[in-house]
Amino acid sequence: MIDRAIGGFPSPSVILTIVDPTASPELLIYNLSDGSYYLPTIKSPEIVEEEMRMLGFNAILVEKIDDLEKLANCKVVVEFTFGVDEAVRIREIAMRNGLIVYLVVLKDYYDEKTTNILKYVCNGIIIVEAEKIGERFVYRFAIPKMIGGNSLSSYIRFKTERSVLEIDTSRDIV
Repeated sequence: MIDRAIGGFPSPSVILTIVDPTASPELLIYNLSDGSYYLPTIKSPEIVEEEMRMLGFNAILVEKIDDLEKLANCKVVVEFTFGVDEAVRIREIAMRNGLIVYLVVLKDYYDEKTTNILKYVCNGIIIVEAEKIGERFVYRFAIPKMIGGNSLSSYIRFKTERSVLEIDTSRDIV
């Protein structure tokens, strides 16, 4: 997936993952959490479990941020709907416990000021977008910030099919 494609993210890390809902981000998000942990806050746990099952992924669902304190040396995906203070708290937990945490934020969920503060607090940023070109959508991602890892400042296209995420390497070497 994305983290494996660029050689992995350093642990501990908190990666702000800004997703455009039009870009079918569920496949990417569930792939990041596969075999690890997921904290749903927008979708109900039942919906997340059903979507993961349909797509062939499996993650252990956690109920609240406090549950992250009990985890160590693993990946966690958080549907992030909290304030900046909670992002700082999650980063501190990640640092203490050796976690890689993906804070998934819907594009335009927060105002620009709050989004910029979140970008500053996190030590990595992934942007997942959809662009309408003619009669079809083109999905792409970039990793413009990765402290201690490899950033990808140019967008890379990807395709989704059922439970497969295909990264377009015709233009870039990933």
